[in-house]
Order: sequence, then C-alpha cells, then structure tokens
Amino acid sequence: FFNSLALSMLTWQAFGVSRAAVGIGDAASSSFVRVRAPTMKWEVDIAPWELEYGLQRAPVRLPEGIKEGDPPQPFEINEEQRQTLFDDGAIVIPGLLTEEWLEYLRASTDWQVQHPHFWSIAGVASGLYDYIQRSVWASNKAFADFLYYSPLASALAGLSNAKELRLSTDLLMVNPNKGFKWHQDNQNGPIDAFGDNKALRWWVTMDDCPPDHGAPVYLKGSHRNQKVTSDMVFVDLERDGLLAYPELLEFRPKAGDLIVWHARSIHKIDGPTNQDWEASKRRVLGGTVAIDDARYLAGGRLLFSDMGSHGMQDGDPLVHALFPKIYPSSDPAERAEAAAGRCTRTWEGVTRMWGGMFKSMAEMSSFANVVNLGGAEQKGTRS
Repeated sequence: FFNSLALSMLTWQAFGVSRAAVGIGDAASSSFVRVRAPTMKWEVDIAPWELEYGLQRAPVRLPEGIKEGDPPQPFEINEEQRQTLFDDGAIVIPGLLTEEWLEYLRASTDWQVQHPHFWSIAGVASGLYDYIQRSVWASNKAFADFLYYSPLASALAGLSNAKELRLSTDLLMVNPNKGFKWHQDNQNGPIDAFGDNKALRWWVTMDDCPPDHGAPVYLKGSHRNQKVTSDMVFVDLERDGLLAYPELLEFRPKAGDLIVWHARSIHKIDGPTNQDWEASKRRVLGGTVAIDDARYLAGGRLLFSDMGSHGMQDGDPLVHALFPKIYPSSDPAERAEAAAGRCTRTWEGVTRMWGGMFKSMAEMSSFANVVNLGGAEQKGTRS
C-alpha cells in the first residue's frame, strides 16, 4: 500500500543514498525539475527535499517538576477497571493527562505536523490521514519523553498488573480521512500480542471526539473469539462468527482520555463523510506495549516497527533500546541510545522487513479491505 514515491524514498534513506545523488533540490543542475510538492490540508509541505531526516527535538518543555530519569508519573487504576478490560476487551480511562501533559502532547504533535519527518511520507501520501508517522518516539525526543515520564505507562501497568512494560509500536495519527471498517490490529511489533495478558493496545486522545464521527466502536467481548486468525486484519462479522458479539461499545473520548484494548478486539472507526475534519482535529498518539518478560517473535513477518538493527532472534528476550522499557522506569542506557539518534531504521532492518513481504501477503491484502474508501459508514451499521 505504499505508493511508488514513498517506496523509492524509503529505499534512498534505507540504503544511505543522498538526495543530491538523485538530483532532488539541486537548483544548479541543468536537469533540475521542480515538482509540485504534495501538501496536507494543514498546508504542510511534505516534498522529499523539504522533510527532516534525522533526530528531531520539538521545542516543548516538560511539565513542572519532571526530571531526567524520573519514573513515569503515577496513575491509579482500580479493580473494576481491570475487570472491565478483561471482560469486555476494551475500556476508556478518563482523565489520564493533566492539563500540563495535554498541552505538552498537543504542542509536540502540532510541531511535528509542521516539521514532517521523512518517516511520515508513505502514510501521508496515502491520504488515509492528514499526518501519520510510526516510530515517532525514535525520531522526536519530545515523544520519547512523553512515554518515559507521563502517566501513560503507570495506567497501562495498572490495567495489566505488569511488573515491566516495553514499547513495541507507536503511531502518531492526525485526522483519519477515510474511516476503517471492522478489523483487528496485527501490526503490534515482533511480539505475541494475541496471548492472554501479553500486550495492550492504547490510544491517548488530544481532542474531544466529534458528536457524529470519529468514535472507535468495539464488539464487546470479541477478543475471546476463536475464528479470526492472527494473519487477518479485515473481518466479516457474519463469515467470521462475530455476530455472537452483538453489543457495541462506542467510545467518545474527551481530550486527555486513554483508550486501551486487546489486540484481538474487533473494532472500527467512521471518518467524516466529506473526508475532511475542517476546523476540528482528531490528534491521537497510540501504540502497543509488551507485558512482562516479552520475547522477540517476528516470525518472518513484515513489521513496520521492526526496521532497525538489534541482533535478536525469535525467542530471545525483548531487551533492546529499539523497544524501550517504559515501566517501572526507563533505562538510562536505552535513553542514551535514543537521544543519540541510534534507534533508527537501517539497511539491515529494512531488508529484514521486506523479506517478510511474501509471508505477510494475506495480511496486507486483508488490510486493503479495512480502509473505508467511501468515507464514513452510516452511523450504527454493523456490516
């Protein structure tokens, strides 16, 4: 689903070919041709010669009192919330972020959209979002600090009774334009995300959900289904036996809320009918955390969060700066690696990812069916 421009630019970056070598932006060259730059509705230039390629540092200040090396801020989770997640497969945790943390995350996100990183080009060019970027924690220190020090890790640990959490994926998403039909998540990184209490999916919302679109809808209890296989993304409710889960959980989170769900929980999101959020925004930072003694289990799949060099083989403990520990506290050595820009994509990692293309063909084909190309589905439909 990457277009040809995104693929070629990914190859240039992965294999260390400079922009000058391909004539991009060389105004002195006789063969220079200025191609009209693609733009987002926020009028941010994502032309390849305008993007940033290295480690970014959004000029935002952490909330008062936060110091380098601190544990994540505390957040209390009660037994009822733990049981709800266990039974239903999804839950909203209201008020995760204080006003200070909310403004920090909003400012980091808005700066990122205004200073697009190369890693965003494929997703933005697809038109699925106004801005979307994987591994933003590794390319912008502001997001890494959010993961290290905000209450997020404490809330996730409380929901899972975890002794340790590691980040296996992250994804910055601004304004989904096409909606996503019923599906399960399986780009969860090189881990077993479908086992009991092995991983959690999460969203931190930066804006109130609009009244008529943008709400995540889950099939209550569908994380316990036995018919949807791990390589499936798109699901058909009738074909896949999911009509056995008739109750819908429609979440309309407020700014600063947290949504958490099991990777097997079936869900959808309806985008705006005109595929344009106009004056409103829907900014979300989401991802996956691995719980307690996680193992590296890539299984030869195409995994977009596993494009770095780490030397791990299937079955090895998931202990590496590319999958940073965020609970009970971050690791100083891993923080130093990230701050030095060494948690990046490499020739070896990109080659490994594309090597999993054949094994993941069914998954990629299934993903193509998830995108609601016609805009939002009619509110309340289960098809």
